[in-house]
Amino acid sequence: MSQDVDRMSVTLPPSLLAELEGVVDAGEYDSRSEATRDALRAFVTEFNRQTGLSGRLSGTVVVLYEHEHSGVTDELTELQHDFTETIIAVHHVHISEHLCLESIAVDGAGERIESLLSRIRPLKGVHQVKLTVVEADR
Repeated sequence: MSQDVDRMSVTLPPSLLAELEGVVDAGEYDSRSEATRDALRAFVTEFNRQTGLSGRLSGTVVVLYEHEHSGVTDELTELQHDFTETIIAVHHVHISEHLCLESIAVDGAGERIESLLSRIRPLKGVHQVKLTVVEADR
């Protein structure tokens, strides 16, 4: 690598480290660092797509979470009440014995949708939050 780099340490559960090793072993990346840099670039790109939202938007927020984690289900229900002007439908699916997926249909101000995302992301037990916005001619 020809550019200056900063070193950082990351703590991972063994299962995630094993998955990362599998990606590297598949030959797509020369090292864990290279694979991690690529993953971080994708994360930052996705995060940036979910911030700075404006105008009226329609779409879906998909949330993957551990339903057994204390309080996460109650918090998501409370958010549905706090965002009644933005959330137009919720679909709950049991993915496995431990994981649930909620598909939250949203319609409204981009700033309000962004606020919803920022309240879901830090919840303990939440694994992923993804927003998909669709172009809807009104």
